[in-house]
Amino acid sequence: MEYEICLEPSGIRFMADEHQNIVEAAKQHGISIKHGCASGSCGDCKGTILSGASEQGPFMPLLLLPTERAAGMAILCKLYPRSDLRLHAEVVRKDTWKTEITQLTPLAWNVLELRLRPERPYPYRTGQYARIAIPGRPDQWRSYSMATPPGTTGELVFHIRELPGGIFSQWLFHTAQRGDALILGAAQGEFALSPDNDRDMLCIAAGTGLAPIEAMIQESIALGRTRPIHLFYGARKRADFYHLEELTRWSQQYPHITITSTLSDRQDASWTGAHRLLPTVAASGHWKDHEVYLCGSPGMIEAAIDLLLSHDVRHDHIHFDAFAPNG
Repeated sequence: MEYEICLEPSGIRFMADEHQNIVEAAKQHGISIKHGCASGSCGDCKGTILSGASEQGPFMPLLLLPTERAAGMAILCKLYPRSDLRLHAEVVRKDTWKTEITQLTPLAWNVLELRLRPERPYPYRTGQYARIAIPGRPDQWRSYSMATPPGTTGELVFHIRELPGGIFSQWLFHTAQRGDALILGAAQGEFALSPDNDRDMLCIAAGTGLAPIEAMIQESIALGRTRPIHLFYGARKRADFYHLEELTRWSQQYPHITITSTLSDRQDASWTGAHRLLPTVAASGHWKDHEVYLCGSPGMIEAAIDLLLSHDVRHDHIHFDAFAPNG
């Protein structure tokens, strides 16, 4: 059965089948509701139900606070219509940027640094991500966080992990060349440094979740801020790590920055550091009064949130960006 969906304040209307989530149905009609992962992991498609009946599917804990639920807010990529619906939702503006690949640099056996030079200034906030159109498939996009703060070099920097069967990452690793053109959509995401507090920072990153965390630390350094920052960086195997030397230099140059690297693989006898990311976090301090930034897989994020809440960290002090494969 189909229902009419009305988006406010744009007034856009479209039809959605009861088995389609709102984001998917809108996309089918050429309407782009602001979203990121499309899997209930990031919260960028958060909207408000103004009228009508719906069914909310499962999503990452903490994407909606109790006060937001009470106000009728919903995660639209997991919301299914059960009647005509009127929703408050942000429709993505159509701006796009032409960019050119200026550099492809291996960081680890399965991670590349991609540098792009936009044809005109690309506005974004530290911690946000860009949506990149897959070459030859302009209707398909992938999302990647910027790894440096705005205005650093005039280029955009991304850390991209190769995924088996991943259309974009396979093209990037095996076909892309310097000078190739890519199209970007406007920057998105609410994962960013909170400018209104000076609480000590706890950062937890796994894999390429390091990218936006690195950008945040670089911004903090550039602004001359000296509030303590403790970064816990996790990988499965030693070969999965990258930028360890750069992180070490930061911790040596800036006394307020502490870096702890952890491996989940206990078979590497040459590794003398810590093992297992979240147990190491739990054993390393009291985080109750910290501002917390999490970036990694949805599973890691969920486990980290549970851990932090059990340590009395407040909901509104926890910020996260889940790196879920999309498309």
